[in-house]
Amino acid sequence: MCGRFTLTTTNEELMHRFGIRLDQNLQPRYNIAPTHKTLILRPNIHNQVSSYKAIMAQFGLPSAAGSNMLINARSETVTEKPTFADAFKQSRCLVLSDGWYEWDAKRTPYHIHLKDKRTMVMAGLLFKRGSRLHFTIVTGAAQGRMAEMHHRTPVILPKAYWWKWLVDQPADAEKYLVSPSDKFFAWHEVDKAVGKVANDRPEVMAPVASAGALFG
Repeated sequence: MCGRFTLTTTNEELMHRFGIRLDQNLQPRYNIAPTHKTLILRPNIHNQVSSYKAIMAQFGLPSAAGSNMLINARSETVTEKPTFADAFKQSRCLVLSDGWYEWDAKRTPYHIHLKDKRTMVMAGLLFKRGSRLHFTIVTGAAQGRMAEMHHRTPVILPKAYWWKWLVDQPADAEKYLVSPSDKFFAWHEVDKAVGKVANDRPEVMAPVASAGALFG
């Protein structure tokens, strides 16, 4: 599962790493939660020149019942479930993040990130409801030690698959839905204050030993 994540990368680094144009000065986000807007990428093909288009979209898709938000799509069934099948065929996106939060069986929260702490790309699906754009994150079965925290993990796309995930035919795109190996990741316990959506500040990402005194 992935219900909270972070994107603290500077605008300059995002533009350099993904070759995108940002028309607004994005602020670091330390606790992105369902209903929050954040940066995603879509393909931009103009005059035979291909690039990424940066847009803002809301995390989570309102359910048909309207009582909750659909935030994740399971990789094993994403091509079959009516809610996600059309978006998988026609409207895949890249969700940018430098880490996500997960809670273990004892409800202890952790921040999980790449060992080199670089921005990662999660496989996403984009939806339009009225005038609003929404996205969900595709998840797979957690691998190795990450499964000790939770049995699901976001599907993290290696660079070679970024563009392919966006534009390839569905049958090919389905091949990219591989759960990431735990060998590329590190994680640390964070303060339980991360559970409160309003706590969107650097302290919620900090290792618990240094964060605890800041929340009380």
